[in-house]
Amino acid sequence: MDTILLKQNEIHFFYSLVNEIQDPMLLDRYRSIISETEKIKTDRYVFEKDRHSCLITRSLVRFVLSACTGMHPAHFEFMENSYGKPALKPGLVPIPVKFNLSHCSGMTACALILNSEIGVDIETQHRKIDLSLADRFFTKYETDYLRKRPVEERQSAFFDIWTLKESYIKAKGMGLSIGLDKFGFKIDQGTNIYFDESLNDAPDQWTFFRFSPRENYKAAISVNSATRDIFKLHVHKCTPLVSITEEPLPVF
Repeated sequence: MDTILLKQNEIHFFYSLVNEIQDPMLLDRYRSIISETEKIKTDRYVFEKDRHSCLITRSLVRFVLSACTGMHPAHFEFMENSYGKPALKPGLVPIPVKFNLSHCSGMTACALILNSEIGVDIETQHRKIDLSLADRFFTKYETDYLRKRPVEERQSAFFDIWTLKESYIKAKGMGLSIGLDKFGFKIDQGTNIYFDESLNDAPDQWTFFRFSPRENYKAAISVNSATRDIFKLHVHKCTPLVSITEEPLPVF
């Protein structure tokens, strides 16, 4: 069993390429470690590719939690807040670990940290996007930044901002009850965040990472820490129940 030592002020990002995981025996093992509730959720998807992705996502979080705690992957129980943010049920593990999940076409990911609230989002740049969405969901500073980019760079720049926004609202655990136009990022100034006064949030309590775990994929992580800690990010490619491999971090 792979082991990961979680340390204070470290973030661990684990991802799996779902199309690479096709072994029927391994997929059966995944079903054996997830809960009955998770099986029902997985089986509700109409398309097989979505059932496959969901199964790997649920197995991934159990496997990496097992690697960090030494507990069996089937041991973990989860709960959700009123906005749907998942967390471990209190008292199950001896360390204050928190996690967040994301998935997109071909990839699923889990980010772990001690003590701090965390949010993660991944997107594939192959996804077709209507850039007019920026006018609905971005701040004026962000839309101006997007329009100033060369045409061939705008889709990439859109996902830079979009993943950061998604990771922030996931870290807050309040979903889209937070208007995406109520906060923004100045990624041309070191990924600084700014807030509408109505959010009553403090920019200096947030740390952000944006990076590309694989070609054509973008990822962003938001971490809330009132102590203004400096965090180190580790990136791992993972096949649940098989292996975890740490990779260099291509931050940009």
